Amino acid sequence: MNVSKELTRTLPKKLIELIKVIGREADKSNLAVFLVGGFVRDFLLGAANYDLDIVVEGDAIRFTEQLACKIQGRVVRHKKFGTGTIVMEWPKWLPRARGNFKIDIASAREETYRKPAALPTVKFSSLKEDLYRRDFTINAMAVSINKKNFGFFIDFFDGKKDLKKAVIRVLHDKSFIDDPTRIFRAVRFEQRFAFKIEKRTRQLIAQAARKDMFSLTQSQRVRSELILILKEEHPEKAIFRMRELHELRFIHRALSLRRDIPVTLNKLKKCVRWYKTICDPGKKTDVWLVYFMVMLEKLSSGEVSEVLEKFVFTRVESMKLKSYKALAEKVVKKISARKEIKPSGIYALLKPLSHEEILYVMAKVRNQQAINRIKKFFVKLDNVTLKIKGHDIKKEGVDYGPRYTELFHCLLQEKLNGKIVTKKDEIKYLRQIIARSKV
Repeated sequence: MNVSKELTRTLPKKLIELIKVIGREADKSNLAVFLVGGFVRDFLLGAANYDLDIVVEGDAIRFTEQLACKIQGRVVRHKKFGTGTIVMEWPKWLPRARGNFKIDIASAREETYRKPAALPTVKFSSLKEDLYRRDFTINAMAVSINKKNFGFFIDFFDGKKDLKKAVIRVLHDKSFIDDPTRIFRAVRFEQRFAFKIEKRTRQLIAQAARKDMFSLTQSQRVRSELILILKEEHPEKAIFRMRELHELRFIHRALSLRRDIPVTLNKLKKCVRWYKTICDPGKKTDVWLVYFMVMLEKLSSGEVSEVLEKFVFTRVESMKLKSYKALAEKVVKKISARKEIKPSGIYALLKPLSHEEILYVMAKVRNQQAINRIKKFFVKLDNVTLKIKGHDIKKEGVDYGPRYTELFHCLLQEKLNGKIVTKKDEIKYLRQIIARSKV
């Protein structure tokens, strides 16, 4: 089967040209070279994927260096695994315009596992062995891009048939024993594509769970898979599926989901959609962290700390999760109060929290007044700052010291409440405060 016409018809013209350049460079060194993995899967599904994943039967690092010279890219080498990456600026002729464009190149390799759940030992091998080491059949297809065989489709394990049947299937019975993190990955792909994990694969998941394979796996690898799940377009579906497959206990033995979690997750989706549209252009808010906060709701502060320690979250992520557990639930109650809250009061409640924590609060509140207060904070209050500086206060005859903090606080309160706007207003009010203190 040859898919060259389909490639040409569906992919951007210049991307096809780049793929052919890769094939021609491989021909110069008599290397067989293939598109593999997610790129091939998404191409067959008609989904946009511009992350080129390349396998060569030969020395991938040497070929990466050769190709980088040709297309003027920067090389990142991974000698331990026999892989290289070419990094380039994102091409203007591709739809997405942020970040770098990468071409991952690997030597066809075979992986053996010294013991269950251990990191693999790698040795160079054939394309078939390389595809056999992969997680699921839908990720184990390839397309030749050498000039002579351009577009030749390779499918040793019936991945295309599984795509049509919409199923997730492992390639062999030891798959989850070799790498238990594939259990999370199965859920991620199942929910992303609205597929079903097929019966034998579900049995193997249950078998690996009974053997407690995750206890043998590096926690950082589990964390990485969990974050990828929570970064999916619809993470709420994967969260429920993990519960069905009894996977939540691998995060913490006491982890279970609250009864109201469907309501919270549904509200969170709407909150995130609004936030990304109105507040988030260019910002780096970790929305996946908000979904994780919802998952951890029933755990105590001590149990959340156990999760953070076990999975080695970054310092910033840990701070946000600890703060959410200590402060967010209290803020939910206070921001939902029926009595009037001045803008300065809203600011005082929400400013100590990260944007992720505030989104969590927004999903948890149950009245529109509270939601409006949070929206007001994001849109109008969050970035309110004073225009006067310390030297302006000094000019008014106030010596440096704790008094400065008090004055800045009073001025900010007035500005948040709309009573002062310009720097001239700030100086005028500053003088009034100083004058009153002298009386």
